[in-house]
Amino acid sequence: MGGAMVNSPNIQIQPATVAINDKGHLVIGGADVVDLAEQFGTPLWLLDEATIRQATEACIAGLANYPNAKVLYAGKAFCCLAICHLMRQLGLGMDVVSAGELHTAISASFPAENIYFHGNNKSEEEIISALTYGDVKIVVDSKSELEMVARLAEAFGRKAKILLRITPEVAPDTHHHIMTGHTESKFGIHLSELSAVCAIAYAQSHVVELLGLHSHIGSQAQELEPYMQIVEIMAECYADIKRTFDSDLEELDLGGGLGIAYTRDDHPIPIFEWAESIANQVITSFGNRDLKLPRLLLEPGRALVGTAGITVYRAGHIKRNPQGTTFVAVDGGMADNPRPAMYEAKYSACVANRVKGPQSAEPTTIVGKYCESGDIIVKDTNLVARTGDLIATFATGAYNYSMASNYNRTGRPACVLVNEGKAELIIDREPIADLLRYDRVPARLLGKET
Repeated sequence: MGGAMVNSPNIQIQPATVAINDKGHLVIGGADVVDLAEQFGTPLWLLDEATIRQATEACIAGLANYPNAKVLYAGKAFCCLAICHLMRQLGLGMDVVSAGELHTAISASFPAENIYFHGNNKSEEEIISALTYGDVKIVVDSKSELEMVARLAEAFGRKAKILLRITPEVAPDTHHHIMTGHTESKFGIHLSELSAVCAIAYAQSHVVELLGLHSHIGSQAQELEPYMQIVEIMAECYADIKRTFDSDLEELDLGGGLGIAYTRDDHPIPIFEWAESIANQVITSFGNRDLKLPRLLLEPGRALVGTAGITVYRAGHIKRNPQGTTFVAVDGGMADNPRPAMYEAKYSACVANRVKGPQSAEPTTIVGKYCESGDIIVKDTNLVARTGDLIATFATGAYNYSMASNYNRTGRPACVLVNEGKAELIIDREPIADLLRYDRVPARLLGKET
């Protein structure tokens, strides 16, 4: 199967089903975005199921010629019950990084053997949850964590199935805050320490089963070469382990990190080509060393759900500064999308109720309602917006819900899954009353001292 035959949505800015109807309104998944905003309110997260399915199918297709491969969904991109159920039905495993994500995966009926538990500082309680649920794979991030896993496995009469996360010293072309494979990263075991940590694992073989190695170079990667480098490094690690310990590791987890297109300046690798190229490189690199091919695992998250998402805002006050920039303030911002403030992330947008409307010759900046100067959603667009218009920002399916907050004491938006004209609520809008749910007031502040 050639890459040109497979639709890889991650290279598009908009969901696969985006259209404009005869009213000039934006349509996603066969549903009018203006109608959705009226029904569910704003700000509103929308997810296009067809785009998620296409991206998932493209990734699986890219691995079709590899004898034993599995796609794991990186739940940190967007983790809720509905998305986990969808990914399970599509045949994916799950990559989790917290007790909450693990609980969500379990609640969505993911088999334990298809769950991989990551994180650089897992607690004893989290490790115990993984061990007692079943054969959850624990991706060990340090020597001390390995010792903790072995101790707990012995105490609970279980044999922990583990992978060791290594730091491969490969850095993609991305923001330094989302690089994870370089020497100064907080994640993983340095290559110089790998043999010693493997020795500890093999010495604890009665309670620990070392399945393989894991590596992840970072997020929003747009080049293929770093992945080719990491495969070579991993193959050499497997060869060293074979020579030193006479052991053929069963699994190879190369992480995820594949980018998506947020603007026209982004040119990520199509997800089909990414998966196919990695698989072919593993076959070559391991074959050159006469190594047994391991089970290959990839962990895309953003590349599966990012392009599927749209955030819809309602425009409020509009003003123009002396330098000529028009500011359009909307009813959301950095609480539902902190990425521009954190990573200087850039987005594309349109006026959803007037998609083919006029364009401005002067810059327009879409800003949020929160009390931070950095609360800018899209800078220097050419949109012409009026109070009451609906502003849609694209490629917000990954890390927006996951990283959302209650900043300025606001509730998080609702999320709606759209497919073939049907819109289904998968996350309720957080009501203001819920913001008080966990508040407690000492009696003395209520004048009720005894």
